[in-house]
Amino acid sequence: MEKNEDKEKKKQQVLFVSQDYILPFRPLELNHEYSVLYTIEKGDKKETFEQNFSLRRLKPDSSQNKYHFIQIDKISELLVDGKPVDSRAYKVAEKTAELLYPLRIVVNKYGKWVDINSYYKLKERWENQKEAIKELFDGKTFEMLAQNIENAIEDDKSLVGLISGNWFLRAYFNGIHRAYTRKFERERTLYFPVAAEVEDIEFSIVQKVNPYLNDLNQIEVTQTGESESEYLNGNYTAGYFLNPNNYIIEYLHLECDFEDIDQRNTIEVKNLDESEIFVDSGISLLI
Repeated sequence: MEKNEDKEKKKQQVLFVSQDYILPFRPLELNHEYSVLYTIEKGDKKETFEQNFSLRRLKPDSSQNKYHFIQIDKISELLVDGKPVDSRAYKVAEKTAELLYPLRIVVNKYGKWVDINSYYKLKERWENQKEAIKELFDGKTFEMLAQNIENAIEDDKSLVGLISGNWFLRAYFNGIHRAYTRKFERERTLYFPVAAEVEDIEFSIVQKVNPYLNDLNQIEVTQTGESESEYLNGNYTAGYFLNPNNYIIEYLHLECDFEDIDQRNTIEVKNLDESEIFVDSGISLLI
């Protein structure tokens, strides 16, 4: 036991903020590219969706720390089961998604996505590109595409509803940057989308942070819990691995498992810059 304790003491401690053990959200250096992999397993069937995105914090016009503007860009085509999409339905969905980017969202001080900041830019983009896009599709396909887009951008509430179903944004901007107890954990109610056109599922979770960096010099945050839905029993697990110098996510893995419907949804997000992390020397756990 003593040997294990000595080993723990040699590990670098996580640097929290204040006596409230706050894991801060500091996206000032956020300008990274990520690979995003979705896996949906239902029964014996398995389907994967893979795409790369870039995240960049936009410099605000005035000094503020209660919220941040983040721009998301798609930097690769969508791959379904490792191959480019070729069906009409997927092509329409892909073109609809393209018009949403670059997307600007509002993130609060906990690192949680709360709103969009590009509604009027998206409407203007659609009007400017509508005729050029019409030439790329046959009549019926374009009508389907136009209806999808115009339903999505009918008003800012409709657009928020569409974007809120994005697993990547909901998983990445999950609100993990919070105050913790002396046991380095906290209980939370968390809502997460599990399927298109289905309301978010409510989960009661325990969120924990390891007070020591792991062997890769990363901060580890875990979430575990169960659904509160009376219609759907499910388990929720997630692991986040943060750079201790700026508290930015390097890697995350999130999974929702529903035995009732024999379905498992998995999201894996990885920083494409795999450079080694060197820890800034910290002199105290609390600052």
